[in-house]
Amino acid sequence: MSLQAVIFSLGNEEYGIPIEDVQEITSMSTTEIHPIPKAPEYIKGLITIRGEAIPLIDMHWRFGIKSEVTSNYAVIVEIGDNLVGLAVDEVKEVRFLDDVSPPPPLIATPFIGGIVNLPDRIIIQLIPEKLMEEKELSNLNLLLD
Repeated sequence: MSLQAVIFSLGNEEYGIPIEDVQEITSMSTTEIHPIPKAPEYIKGLITIRGEAIPLIDMHWRFGIKSEVTSNYAVIVEIGDNLVGLAVDEVKEVRFLDDVSPPPPLIATPFIGGIVNLPDRIIIQLIPEKLMEEKELSNLNLLLD
């Protein structure tokens, strides 16, 4: 199975999201983050892209990855009917991923769609629509209303 994906990094790890799920990639250096009162810890705040307020998810916090690096990019994806920004360290490349293997049986994380073993690195393929649970999406909608 081959899949074209946007590859990004969080700390020392690399992840891929199918390119058809990515709406846009934006640099955080020119984007202001507006905090949302009483938002869950994994929500960094709102960013504005072409006049639309989009919640920004801190992927370090979401995945439990400690990092001293500030997220430099936002990968905009659609989850449910919501546009959501995923704060990531670096967008590395867009490439075809061949030989995507299912995750090992001990990994019971619903948002991991597969693993790609390359000679020099491993890329974890993510399923964007499963990054947030239904309850989290409902709470997010309540915060934004």
